[in-house]
Amino acid sequence: MPEQSWTVPGSAMAVMGAVGIFTVVLPLCLALYFWRKGGRWRFFLLGCAVFPLFALTLEGSIDRAVLYGPAGGTIAGNLALYALYGGLMAGVFEECGRWCALRLGRRWLRGPRDALMYGAGHGGIEAVLLVGATMLNDLLVCAALSGGGLAGAEALLGPLSDAQTAALASLVTTPAGMYLWSAFERVVAVAIHVSLSVLVYRAVRRGEPRWLLWAILLHAGVDATAIAAAAFLPIAGVELAALLWAAGLALLARRVWLAEEREGPLTFPQGEGAH
Repeated sequence: MPEQSWTVPGSAMAVMGAVGIFTVVLPLCLALYFWRKGGRWRFFLLGCAVFPLFALTLEGSIDRAVLYGPAGGTIAGNLALYALYGGLMAGVFEECGRWCALRLGRRWLRGPRDALMYGAGHGGIEAVLLVGATMLNDLLVCAALSGGGLAGAEALLGPLSDAQTAALASLVTTPAGMYLWSAFERVVAVAIHVSLSVLVYRAVRRGEPRWLLWAILLHAGVDATAIAAAAFLPIAGVELAALLWAAGLALLARRVWLAEEREGPLTFPQGEGAH
């Protein structure tokens, strides 16, 4: 690409900035709404703490060990196997993290609205770390590119590899509207996290572990579908598949919620009280 063409349109940079801000505003607005309905901030903050620990640190460590180990080539070279692996890893680590968090705060649980707050925190911090931070990083790189071309990018990033140069070329050519899919994806993902939090709440609060198993399997299904769909479908198709998952999980979570209301006040195992 000629030097003079290393310029990112201002419209694309504006959308990046808007999406980055949206990833912060979305979970905060959702949490404020749930708080007004009776949820508590301690569970929102708990969700914000648990996602990085279980998904980024613990799951990430296992992923690096497996995918860069002897079996890594076999897994990465087989789409079905890779989708199954990726889905199960996300399901196991994130849902077990959700279970540990709600189990840790069990004595303070008042009802499923606390689960909604946890889901907003868990999904919200994921949005900030995975999309918001990416948008901020891309904005800085785009500003460097637009101001000084490849030389400006190298001043910011250091010597560029061929892969980095290709990634920069993608930033230059990506239409502004494409970044809006990241915002849509986060809305869907947060909805999924809120719904799964209700299922795991049921597992913790009522002592019904089958709901944890369902949460793991359903989460695995969501991620495996996304991985497989991305290999064959445009981004609109991938996000439509995720939206269908989100709608189904929301209906299931509503069913669980209504069951909670029918069963009345929460009960505690012998020796455990509400403090």
